[in-house]
Amino acid sequence: MGLPAGLILALILQILSGSTSGTIASSCDSCDDEANCLKTRERGDSFTSQAYSCVCQDGFVGDGLTCYDAKLCSDSSCCSQGYQWTPDMGCVDTDECSLSESPCTPRQVCRNTPGSFACLEPSTQTVLFHCGRSDCPRGMDCIDDHDSRCADPCDHYTKLNDEWRSTNNTVINRPRCDRDIRWKGWYRMYLGRESAQLPERCLGSHRCGTDAPMWMTKAHPTESDEIVNRKVCAAFEDDCCSYDTDIQVKLCPGNFYVYKLVKPSTCYLAYCAEVKGPAPEVVPTTPEPITEPLTHAPDTTPETFSSTEGPNHPSQLICGRETLQVGLDVDSLTSSGLNPLSGNLATLNCSQFTVRDNVVWYEVETRAGVCGNTLKTNSTHAIYSNSLFIYPKSNSSFVHPLSVPFTCVFPLDTHSNMDVAVRPFLELKGAITGSGSRAKASMSLFHNSSFSEKYPAGLVTLPVGSPLYVGVSVEETDPSFAVVLEDCYATHLSNPHNPEQYPLIHSKCPADRRQVSVVESGASLRARFSSLFFLLQHEYRDLYLHCSLSLCDRRTSSCVPPCTHRNYRSVSNSEHLETITVGPILWEKATE
Repeated sequence: MGLPAGLILALILQILSGSTSGTIASSCDSCDDEANCLKTRERGDSFTSQAYSCVCQDGFVGDGLTCYDAKLCSDSSCCSQGYQWTPDMGCVDTDECSLSESPCTPRQVCRNTPGSFACLEPSTQTVLFHCGRSDCPRGMDCIDDHDSRCADPCDHYTKLNDEWRSTNNTVINRPRCDRDIRWKGWYRMYLGRESAQLPERCLGSHRCGTDAPMWMTKAHPTESDEIVNRKVCAAFEDDCCSYDTDIQVKLCPGNFYVYKLVKPSTCYLAYCAEVKGPAPEVVPTTPEPITEPLTHAPDTTPETFSSTEGPNHPSQLICGRETLQVGLDVDSLTSSGLNPLSGNLATLNCSQFTVRDNVVWYEVETRAGVCGNTLKTNSTHAIYSNSLFIYPKSNSSFVHPLSVPFTCVFPLDTHSNMDVAVRPFLELKGAITGSGSRAKASMSLFHNSSFSEKYPAGLVTLPVGSPLYVGVSVEETDPSFAVVLEDCYATHLSNPHNPEQYPLIHSKCPADRRQVSVVESGASLRARFSSLFFLLQHEYRDLYLHCSLSLCDRRTSSCVPPCTHRNYRSVSNSEHLETITVGPILWEKATE
């Protein structure tokens, strides 16, 4: 049964007068118990789909998702620490970082969090380049085309597409040498039509079409706005680093890398290339002793980490988006009187394993609660933890099993500073810790408001004034998270960092409610919005849409953005993902 017409009129008058705040929601279930749910169509909206609005009842203030008693809470007694009372929105987050005196020391960077703040140490690995009489901005290099200027190497690189550089190439008729190449500027690696990258492990001699293949000793960078130094070694005979030099690396939008390569001083050395597949390769080399739990910067694919201390047996950990895998050496367990195939996780009936290359791999789905998995999220990471138990070969008497605790840390923020230590949830002695990949996001343009039919990839041509239906989805197996539209904007170039931007969604809310409608955000692993597009700068030029996203833990936060006629900082505990892009879109002139 619908609301009386008089009540609807009163609520509309309240919204227009500013005495009550309403929020667009995906359903009425999102509304507070002290709020009314209305079906609305926003002013100026030409779309046929209806939205729901949550509006606090008379005597209550808030965004409709959370409502406060205006009389009982007026003295801030309803607000938690780190939040402050406002007459029209109730409890809102206090931005400590915007105060006149920063709560952090001058060297640190202040970062506001819901109800609190964090003091971050500045990154020390970013490389800055000099150009002319000044320094280039972070993430740019001095590019010498016709004249020297600062530019993004992600837009200015040479393709390096040599099949003989593949790590799978072990046939060498005539060894190649990169000393014979005139290296200049930045390079992107390809194998066939697939984007490739330098390997991050020692490969051994006589591979990649050369005698001494070159590999990178540290993981690739994880922040797309910085250029970092990396050491490259050449492996020959029993020496994994018979020659070394420094190069620069940058992560580009689209999850590919560009390298500023240098000429080796001798022959026969050459840079290797590989395509990172879905399954990580276990490195068959003896790892260096680890004296503390392993922490690594996350990469775009799962990585394998090894430890010879902690559990007292060689162990390996793979942090995958779908499964977590712990590997133990079969011979080592057997020689210690243990049955390598007897293991189980925190839940007794969870004992799925496979044996590969004399290593027994136990695996568990990357999901909270499965097989005893625990999940904790902070402002930057999702942390999954569990323990593996291995029993003695003889079960004639009661003996404590070998315990192998493990923790996998997945970043929620692809721009997080990995120089800041992340404390694992299980502080158990001997735990092994690894890092998993970021969640992958995709954005598509749809034909209709039901978001059921996608436009194919490539150029889309539409008339001026047409509605755009944009959908975003994130590949994440754990339903505890929701994706939030942080900022969406249009540019005339495919580079999302282009300074000339035209905002559509700003700080999680429509920049202009007459032309933009957020259909879904913060409710699931997909997000939807609609927008009317007109000419920008009076020109019929290609347009690209870009969106920065964040993952939000729905168990601990209200993830649906509270958008009203005023902008307030959201109190949801969400963190940015990498910016994604769709386009180009070309506008047709209106028919006469």
